[in-house]
Amino acid sequence: MGIETAALIGYLGTAATVVGTAVSVYGQQQNAKANDRIAEQQAQQGREDAAFAASEAQVQARMIRKAGERQRADARASLAGSGVTVGVGTAEQIDKEIQADSEQDALMAIYDGSNRSRNIQQAANMESYRSRNAAQAARIGAASSALQGGATLARGWNTTSSKKVA
Repeated sequence: MGIETAALIGYLGTAATVVGTAVSVYGQQQNAKANDRIAEQQAQQGREDAAFAASEAQVQARMIRKAGERQRADARASLAGSGVTVGVGTAEQIDKEIQADSEQDALMAIYDGSNRSRNIQQAANMESYRSRNAAQAARIGAASSALQGGATLARGWNTTSSKKVA
């Protein structure tokens, strides 16, 4: 094998190293971009799900309050139908207890919805954080691949230059 053939093989090896390094760096950069997009989607989905949970709790509270009003109306009608004076004494106490119980249930629904909303948002933030970490790892991997490719080229170049001198 002649010197020219050996040099050609050396250049082909160098070119392969350059291309391999470039492909590796590009792939890892694309991976980082994809993970960034996933992180943003996860954060957005978490915000939407959290808002839905809070809104759902408000709707549930309104339904509880309406049911409480119906129950109070039924109790007043029943008491009035039996000849009891509504709005005083025991009748008033029953009315206030029904109102207080339904308001307490409504507030618990809102509280539970707020907790669900917060938990959903925290879970989405954690998923987003994991995706951003994966994106950062891919960026670091791209830089590492570029440095490894450069080091491989430098070793190859150093080996090729030392052979020419000798």
